Amino acid sequence: MRYLAIVVSAILLTACSKPDDVAAELTFTVQKATFKNYVEAKGELIAANETVISTPASSRGPQTLAWLMPEYSQVKKGEVIARFDGRVMIKQKRESDFSNQKVSQDLSGKNTEIDTRRKHLGFDMEIVEEEKQFAENFSIDDDRIISKLEILEQAQKVDYLNAKTAYFNWQSDQFNSSAQGELDLLNMQSQQHQSKINMLDGNLSSLEVVAPHDGLLTHSVNWHGEKPRAGQTLWPGQKIAGLPDTSVMQIKLFVKEREAINLKQDQAIEFSLISTPNKIFTGKISKLAPFPKSIKRQDPQKYYEITASIDEQGDYLRPGLKVVANIVADQPAEKLIVPKFSVFADEEGAYVQLKTASGYSKAPVTLGASNLSHVEIVKGLSKGDVIALVEQEGKL
Repeated sequence: MRYLAIVVSAILLTACSKPDDVAAELTFTVQKATFKNYVEAKGELIAANETVISTPASSRGPQTLAWLMPEYSQVKKGEVIARFDGRVMIKQKRESDFSNQKVSQDLSGKNTEIDTRRKHLGFDMEIVEEEKQFAENFSIDDDRIISKLEILEQAQKVDYLNAKTAYFNWQSDQFNSSAQGELDLLNMQSQQHQSKINMLDGNLSSLEVVAPHDGLLTHSVNWHGEKPRAGQTLWPGQKIAGLPDTSVMQIKLFVKEREAINLKQDQAIEFSLISTPNKIFTGKISKLAPFPKSIKRQDPQKYYEITASIDEQGDYLRPGLKVVANIVADQPAEKLIVPKFSVFADEEGAYVQLKTASGYSKAPVTLGASNLSHVEIVKGLSKGDVIALVEQEGKL
């Protein structure tokens, strides 16, 4: 029993000392090694040249997609690619036709009303003119025959008829101006309805979108990351598909804003297809967006968009295939590197814990280029130095 107690005590002492022993062994010997600074990116294959297929731009309003040819179909020139639902436009045309006919009836009735009113004014003016002529021709101003009062009444009657004639002339001018305004308004409404009818006729005649040339059909992706589908409402000119030229392919990549360091045109790229990860392709950056942007709705993370050429083309490279890529930010070179997690920092700057004969000492270092796992030591360490990989508290 006593022997068993001694053995258990020894095991417990060994177990208690094990973490410190393991921690003491977590060291790294500084050596020079080939350092490659890669920037990770993800994206897809796209064609360098593509014919855009979009909703007919002649439409002034949204249209509903009724049918779209399946993606990656081989299409021939003149073949129907997409068809839009015309039921709403047919209904709108019927309503516009009805409204236009109603305006035509109002216009006809207004013309009849104006002609009748104009005739009545003409009759009134003719009667007044006859009365005025009669009064002027048969008026007597000899006071030997009639009294001065009667002469005065005759003169007043002529003045009244002159005033009445002037009033009818003014009323006729006002009526003609008002009637012309009403006719112009009705004609304008008729022109608006006819213009809408003509537009709808044009839209109805372009409900089918045909392929401008032979090619491989690819569907476009909207802001939500969705591809067009039957029943979806699309705006005029909105891209729904494309006919890419697959003889020359390129890559569209996205790099996180915080990782896009030292990127520039003509930098080398290594990438692989997710479908065939064992084959490595190469290329170069041909275009780099000047500003980062969001690529997903409700995602605050921003990305730089990069377009890259591909050195080796082939029929197996098809639009839409997903890729993972490494952008070579710096050319490979022999550098003094250490793991990133072995470098610590305080208010004085970066440092490592250098192993010495008496323990560990704090050694300030100057850092250079870095990648996801290692960092270059420009100053502060030498080849063969041993540093701690975990912080050695209380041993400095």
